[in-house]
Amino acid sequence: MDLKRVLDIVEEEVVDGDEEELASPDAKRRRTLLNSSSMQEAIGAQYMQKHLPKLEPFLRRVVQEEVHNVLIRHIDSAHRLPLQLKTSSKRYKLQFQGNLPQTLFTGNRVEAENKQPLRIVLTDAVNNQLITSGPLSSMKVELLVLDGDFNADERLEHTEKEFSESIVFEREGKRPLLSGEVVIVLEKGVASVRDISFTDNSSWIRSRKFRLGARMSRASSIEERVQEAVSNPFLVKDHRGEVYKKHHPPALADDVWRLEKIGKDGVFHKKLADFGIHTVQDFLRNLVMDQYGLRGLLGSGMSNKMWESTVEHARECVLDDKLYSYCSGHGIILLFNCIHENIGVVVGSNCFSVNALTATQKALVVKLQQDAYKFPSRIVEFKVQSQSADQSPTAPVPPGPASTQMPGLPPQGGQSSPTRCLLVGSVLRRGEPTATGPWPAAPPRCRPGPGGCSAPAPPPPP
Repeated sequence: MDLKRVLDIVEEEVVDGDEEELASPDAKRRRTLLNSSSMQEAIGAQYMQKHLPKLEPFLRRVVQEEVHNVLIRHIDSAHRLPLQLKTSSKRYKLQFQGNLPQTLFTGNRVEAENKQPLRIVLTDAVNNQLITSGPLSSMKVELLVLDGDFNADERLEHTEKEFSESIVFEREGKRPLLSGEVVIVLEKGVASVRDISFTDNSSWIRSRKFRLGARMSRASSIEERVQEAVSNPFLVKDHRGEVYKKHHPPALADDVWRLEKIGKDGVFHKKLADFGIHTVQDFLRNLVMDQYGLRGLLGSGMSNKMWESTVEHARECVLDDKLYSYCSGHGIILLFNCIHENIGVVVGSNCFSVNALTATQKALVVKLQQDAYKFPSRIVEFKVQSQSADQSPTAPVPPGPASTQMPGLPPQGGQSSPTRCLLVGSVLRRGEPTATGPWPAAPPRCRPGPGGCSAPAPPPPP
């Protein structure tokens, strides 16, 4: 409260209380004696002495209020200190290097993505520099299981209490969640997680996911606060579920149910099996030859989004270098890769990539390709025919299967390995990468080889 206002209040009370006394005849007589300064001082001292007891309670209340306000402001400012000032003692932290896969299986060794070893490093909390020396760089580290919801907001810092409260322990009657080497030793600030595995799945906790945590062993007596490491969340499934695991990327020989959205012995799997589609290679061949027919086979039970997911997964497949051929009966041999994509054509003794053909030639190849897709059983592996002894030795066939890269042919199916065109006969050369070169006017008719259609040998020299 303002001191001036307090004094005004006191003065009003004093004046109000003395009005009757000042109105008496004796008071009027005393006022005539106040002209001298000494009398004024005496009267003033008497006045203060008389009215000081009335002023004291107000002064006490003012002082108490002011002290209280100062204390409140001081406490509020202490609560508003920046976070970094409170945690300035946290100079070090443990970190996982590399992410764990989205799904792990019980009994399997815990590894980072792409089968890489999972590592733990000790770093400076401010600049993330690796700590390679000092007592902390060779301390023991304890591995723990955390709830998948811990640190869901990906905060950079957490308290020791928050970390401890998120530790997940085994279910009653079960073995410890982690088995193996759960305590490892840092060496120059680095340690590898070599041999740990989960003994139980993660389906029984609310988040249905685990995280892996690491902290300095409690057996170590350290004064420094080292922040614990926390991995990304992941599922843990029972080992028997690995039998049904999808492969990324899938292999040509994988069962078709290894593809996304196709369950083993499920409706889609049975539909495909009834149509003779048993492997990923079968699926890809049908996708190339008749995409709409394959889509219709799976029916409306597979949504467009599911279909796109299945096709995208199938196209991750790594193709091999085998070539397949279709003999048209007109001296033209179509060449296909392992999933029946047309990649070239053999005319006479020349091998052309599809890109090296004119528009008219491409139209003819497309028609022949459609004929081939109507009779897929006639698309057979491309074989090499041995050179006969009576042919001219001017251009001998190299030992083993002869091969050459088809000009202008882009990689097929996303593969970087070159597609090779296998030719036989006394003439072995690469077709020129041009669409202007004429095809032979009357090419010799191709001859079926022992393992399928093979390139014809050129006529003997005159």
